[in-house]
Amino acid sequence: MQDDVTKTRIVLVGPGRAGRAFARSWTGAGGSIVLVAREAKGARAFGADLPRTEVHVLDDRLELAGDVVVLSVPDDAIRPLAQRLAGRVACRFAFHFSGALGSVELASFAPAGAKLGSLHPLRAFSGTATETWASVFVAVEGEDPAARIGMKLCRHVGGRPHRLAAADKPLYHAAATLAAGGSASLLSLASRLWEQAGLSEQDGRSALAGLAAGAVAAVERLPFDRALTGPVARRDVETVRLHREALRPWPDQVDLYALLAKETLRRTRGRGREEEIARILAPDAESPGDAPLPNAEHSDIRRRKG
Repeated sequence: MQDDVTKTRIVLVGPGRAGRAFARSWTGAGGSIVLVAREAKGARAFGADLPRTEVHVLDDRLELAGDVVVLSVPDDAIRPLAQRLAGRVACRFAFHFSGALGSVELASFAPAGAKLGSLHPLRAFSGTATETWASVFVAVEGEDPAARIGMKLCRHVGGRPHRLAAADKPLYHAAATLAAGGSASLLSLASRLWEQAGLSEQDGRSALAGLAAGAVAAVERLPFDRALTGPVARRDVETVRLHREALRPWPDQVDLYALLAKETLRRTRGRGREEEIARILAPDAESPGDAPLPNAEHSDIRRRKG
């Protein structure tokens, strides 16, 4: 490996969205890169916007050498692609960008002496032309020599690398999936409820996404016990009861509401009324319609909903 990290020859195969963001970061930081793709036209169009970039087609005639080879492809394609490239793309270090899989997926490169690792940027890349790895948390896993080089590369492009054991990657990535894809799915469910309340999906996407963005920003700034808000965190028991009644036609949403409420209660212990809220959200809780609501205002709400 060169003392000057920008002289490191990187061969990027794919490249997917994370790979394109890396290529943008790497060349922007002064490095050069070799792109290898099945579709030459798209890769050349992308490479034309980057300095110090060459493009090759992924076919049976391909033969290349580089200091670092990176596979930026879907998880299920990593192992077969590594088997296909081993012996044809020489390298000292081999990486992939999967969040759940370990570097063992690249074992085909090991007989030629390559050290194996993986880098996973914790960002939901959408494919826009401005995405980079700047300030992104990057999980780094693999053999020590590869992990050291991987961390060096990440820092050079402005990333924030952290070592992670291969055995811990599935749990790490499950958490990441809940935070990213799970958030989007949660907003989709919330938007469905808005539609049931007579509001449009478009309004729901916009308004609820803005609301969620504010809540997420609070989590970034504050401990969970201070960032969490809403009726469960405030112990507004009757509001929770109204939510439970409104959601009754959709059992899956009741279960989800109860699960999220349980986590809120865990993070905000000591505020009281925890058992009351737990009883309201229990799977076998009586229908609020079977018991009188505490005041006329809530009764009016029920009549309007009916």
